[in-house]
Amino acid sequence: MSNILRRLGADGAGQGIPNYPGREEGQKMAIQDKLQQPIAHSELKETVISPDAEFKGSMKFKDSLRIDGNFEGEIDSNGTLFVGKTGLVKAEVHVGNVIVEGKIEGNVTCEDKIELRATAKMLGDIQAARLTIAEGVNIVGKCSVSSQKPAAEAFKPDRPSRPDFKKGRDDRSGGERSGMGGGAD
Repeated sequence: MSNILRRLGADGAGQGIPNYPGREEGQKMAIQDKLQQPIAHSELKETVISPDAEFKGSMKFKDSLRIDGNFEGEIDSNGTLFVGKTGLVKAEVHVGNVIVEGKIEGNVTCEDKIELRATAKMLGDIQAARLTIAEGVNIVGKCSVSSQKPAAEAFKPDRPSRPDFKKGRDDRSGGERSGMGGGAD
């Protein structure tokens, strides 16, 4: 806050604020008071977790979040998440967009795009409408990229992955297993 005043040349006594004709001393003080107030959260465009910071819990944000430190928990936003080269995220992530240069351990669901840059490491499933992967990226997990249906629906199987032999039927084909008689159960 004092940096703003220093740039204007103010010494805290109302100096440095232009004195226009008709401006009273009280008006000058009101302007100075506004300069000293903290910036409202809605005016900030990026929230940063610095390299030496650790955060555990649930994070929600509007615009963008940059993680250069360690985060563990859950991230939920319509905004953009940026994981810097020194960033480590151990979380379930649900965001609008993600750009990764560091490491994410957990499932990531994006409304729009995931961009994995050359230094990125991803341990978990990815669901998004669009995906960009640079050469050198490490991914251990499933990727589902589709703009046709919601990403959350992408991993739901259309049918069982193996036959249900306990019931004597192969649920994948709807018929009985071969080699079994056509008798009643």
